[in-house]
Amino acid sequence: SGHTDVVRSVAFSPDGKQVLTGSGDKSARLWSVEAEEVVKIFSGHTGQVKSVAYSPDGSKVLTGSSDRTARLWNTETGETEVTFNGHSSGLNAIAFSPDGKQVLTGSFDRTARLWDAATGEMLKTFSGHTDWIKSVAFSPDGKQMLTGSNDQTLRLWNVTTGESLKTFTGHTECVFSVAFSPDGSKVLTASLDNAARLWDAETGELLTTFSGHTNWVNSAVFSPNGKRVLTGSDDRSARLWDAE
Repeated sequence: SGHTDVVRSVAFSPDGKQVLTGSGDKSARLWSVEAEEVVKIFSGHTGQVKSVAYSPDGSKVLTGSSDRTARLWNTETGETEVTFNGHSSGLNAIAFSPDGKQVLTGSFDRTARLWDAATGEMLKTFSGHTDWIKSVAFSPDGKQMLTGSNDQTLRLWNVTTGESLKTFTGHTECVFSVAFSPDGSKVLTASLDNAARLWDAETGELLTTFSGHTNWVNSAVFSPNGKRVLTGSDDRSARLWDAE
């Protein structure tokens, strides 16, 4: 405890020894899991910190805010190293590429943007959704990316060219969460239509619908081996599913 407003996002460090939290109090905090105390406070955003992520090597943290920017922070000094500025509305989602060299952001302005993590240069804008982008994810090889939107669709993109490769349709409400399976062959989505869905990443075919929650499904993730799916819902429950 220590934040003075709602906690919007959480993440483990790659080694599991620290936890990162982002809050409506406009700050992010780094905590020691063992000591249960704050190691560093990241202050500078002028709006809610809605999304947080660790770099793959654990040396940097990334925050996305309703102030329309994302920031890259040094975990040792707590200082901002890079500010990613260019969206015309607040950010909902952020992600590091698997190699940590690029940053992906998704915004209320209906676009996702790709950035150089070292310089803050905007490399590409992904346009096509007709409503807010609520979630983003890189494929395990970093060559493709996903965006989930309030327009009830998710899209698969080529990271290098910016081309929209596929649009997945079937959800009847906002796609709140997107994820690739560990091998990159499948896509998992969570929606405010009370369901999670599993898709074939190459064909776009709907493979499985995870039905049972009685309210919004806010988040869905794969287990590290890809055999299980975990979902969290506004019905106050989390559920573990067989992915097959």
